[in-house]
Amino acid sequence: MIRRLQKCDGERVREIVKTIWEGDDYIPHVFEKWVEDPSCHFMGLWKDGTLVGIDNLRLLSDKVGWMEGMRIDPALQGKGFGKELGKQTLAIAKRIGLERLYFATYFDNTASIRMNEAFGFNRIGVFTNLESEVGDISDSSFAFNVDSEIPEILDHVSEDWAFLPKEIPDKARFLIQPTRIHDGDNWAVLSKNSKSESCVDINYISIVEERKARSFVHGLKCYAQSKGFERVHTMVREDLDLEPFLYNGFKPFERVRDVFLYFADSSVLEI
Repeated sequence: MIRRLQKCDGERVREIVKTIWEGDDYIPHVFEKWVEDPSCHFMGLWKDGTLVGIDNLRLLSDKVGWMEGMRIDPALQGKGFGKELGKQTLAIAKRIGLERLYFATYFDNTASIRMNEAFGFNRIGVFTNLESEVGDISDSSFAFNVDSEIPEILDHVSEDWAFLPKEIPDKARFLIQPTRIHDGDNWAVLSKNSKSESCVDINYISIVEERKARSFVHGLKCYAQSKGFERVHTMVREDLDLEPFLYNGFKPFERVRDVFLYFADSSVLEI
């Protein structure tokens, strides 16, 4: 049986995810938000009366959906529950009229990758997940320019581990307190991370003046420090040079180019 999750399911959900990502899974932080959000189809799969897996389908528009947060109880993996839950979620997407579906996954999540590629998803982007502690910045004199007006961005925009696809207009409305920081022709959009109040996300960055790239990334950390954030997180698309980030103390989790973005036209899904 599959049905929408309710607040009363929270304890069981926390039990399912307690060892995932070494006990640091974000699901407990967003559980109630997803349960209450009318744009979310936050679903659970039950077997013999026990919740065995969860999955969230978030509506970005009436035609575009974002899939996230699939978790299967580690003690019950290998029984086909992930495939069953995936099929049911995709069936919901088709039933409500979604035409385009996206999701992101970590490079070593091979089971999810194989399953979704079999459904008809194709990889359309590769990113490097980077994070840096703000720390004490001795030289914080960078004269950044701050603008509350966010331009239309005709590219993928990240927020934590999620992405707002190219075709979604007015992406700033999905971000928490978005701000544009610019210095000459280099600019970036930053916002408060939706899963951690102490973290700020660099949601999008445009580097035109490469000779100033190091100082610009440094300036973004200065801005984070000025606002009291402890960490800076970003997803860097593979066509951008990572050197300015690495120079400024950003580090990948395990390797570079570790996050894969997938897309499928719902009409070709094989479920």
